[in-house]
Amino acid sequence: MPPERYFPKEVFLFKRMVYPVGMNDILQLATDSTKRRGLALLLTQDRARKSKTDLIATLILNGPLFVVSGDEWLPAFLLPRMVREQTTKVKEIMNRLRAVRASTCYRLFDSLANVPSRGEPILVMDFLHTFYDEDIPLRVRLFQLRECCRELARLAFYRPIIVTIQEMEAKDYEKLIPALSPIADRTLTLEPELEQIKQSALF
Repeated sequence: MPPERYFPKEVFLFKRMVYPVGMNDILQLATDSTKRRGLALLLTQDRARKSKTDLIATLILNGPLFVVSGDEWLPAFLLPRMVREQTTKVKEIMNRLRAVRASTCYRLFDSLANVPSRGEPILVMDFLHTFYDEDIPLRVRLFQLRECCRELARLAFYRPIIVTIQEMEAKDYEKLIPALSPIADRTLTLEPELEQIKQSALF
């Protein structure tokens, strides 16, 4: 049975500030995010897979992490390599990572709704990806999006949350992105990567 929902008004009172950041700033964000609750929204101009892998590596080096992948991508070979550059305890560090894939907006909601309020930091990658599915009516997608945002707000009241979204020219992007603004503690735009790194799936 999903945990009882709790929607404290305070999480909707954060001011939205958007500014560009580099990878060093994101790694600092990862370190800071393990120490305080709230939701950080990270906008990317590309798929930013290398940057996301860096972010995951930094987070799991600091402790347990739960990752929800909205586009079903999870890092494979590069992540253990990055961890190995920092420690010899690769298996122990990798075991701190718990991950799920959300292939639809319904599964994304279930993945968030079934998470207890208190626990480790959460990274939600490509949060809006499943909401572009035109086989689902827009009004249904918008409803599911609002429900997912409620769950994020609940979790962000107790845990550190980082949500990544790729900025797009898709016709529904401008209809979807405003739902995140009221629940974001801070909003950052990641500078684009110079090179795209191809990786296979983790599982």
